[in-house]
Amino acid sequence: MSAAYSALVARLFADLPLAGAPEGPGWAVGEAAEPLSGTRVRFFLKAEAGRVAAARYQVRGCPHAVAAAALAAGRLAGRPLADLDVDAAALAAEIEAPPEKLGRIFVIQDAIRAAALHLAPGGP
Repeated sequence: MSAAYSALVARLFADLPLAGAPEGPGWAVGEAAEPLSGTRVRFFLKAEAGRVAAARYQVRGCPHAVAAAALAAGRLAGRPLADLDVDAAALAAEIEAPPEKLGRIFVIQDAIRAAALHLAPGGP
């Protein structure tokens, strides 16, 4: 990993916590993409009693996008379904992503929102 990435990005990119498709029923899936960079994100959410019980993700993108998805997934468990919004700008700042990568981080936010729609009563 190049020196262009923070220690946090390097660690999350190497460890990939919560990465991969889950097994079993009951998972809501949301996807989003940013065609210019080729970034594609898929989030999987499982709910119990009005809260996120578990979150998983898949990312095709740069190390900053992967690290931001890992951070977001790790922070979703236990949150109420009504409060799943992720602050993309705060994630980007935390991983020290350059400003030109912010659009890729917004893809994560969009994928989480798309998955949350499937968990909402009357959702798609």
